[in-house]
Amino acid sequence: MIFTQEHEALRRTIHQFVDHEINPHVEEWEKAGRFPIHEIFRKAGNLGLLGISKPEKFGGMGLDYSYSIVAAEEFGTIHCGGIPMSIGVQTDMCTPALARFGSDELRDEFLRPAISGEQVGCIGVSEVGAGSDVAGLKTTARKDGDDYVINGSKMWITNSPSADFICLLANTSDDKPHINKSLIMVPMNTPGISLSSHLDKLGMRSSETAQVFSTTCACRSATASAMKARGS
Repeated sequence: MIFTQEHEALRRTIHQFVDHEINPHVEEWEKAGRFPIHEIFRKAGNLGLLGISKPEKFGGMGLDYSYSIVAAEEFGTIHCGGIPMSIGVQTDMCTPALARFGSDELRDEFLRPAISGEQVGCIGVSEVGAGSDVAGLKTTARKDGDDYVINGSKMWITNSPSADFICLLANTSDDKPHINKSLIMVPMNTPGISLSSHLDKLGMRSSETAQVFSTTCACRSATASAMKARGS
């Protein structure tokens, strides 16, 4: 891999952002067990750092993934693990499937504000009984008229206490476990969504983490449209 002048310009931008906006406050944020995620994400979004490889149509830079690798390397200079993990959840966990498979309506509603930093996202996959064993997850989402009715819980969900939306993996049929799942975009203020208290972790302290519960959570299908999971 040969880095170009454009790669190095991006590297300098992130380096300055980390040095000025994040590292001077890391010790304080680690002690507090959280950081001002909306403020930091808005600043990162203003610099284009949350949509480097995302479509230009929705506010991204439209660059190839080598630029995202440069970003990951530079965010790795943050003096803790929690903040780069929170950023990575936003850029590389809760938005890639949305960017690739989501409808334009979904991408306008969720991807655009995630790229700008106006909204914080989280990814809902892991569960208490299955960990990250996707085939074993129990959360269900059943169509009921114009709604998806979601029941289940997700564990160890980074960013969830401050998140505006969750990209949630659920069983949407009774088919085989590797082909019966969909990712569903759910606003976190939807009735039926609740959270545990913030988990007091031994490490990664500045990233907020909680358990997310969906109890007969009814989402209008126009907003929470399912993106069918690609099974192998």
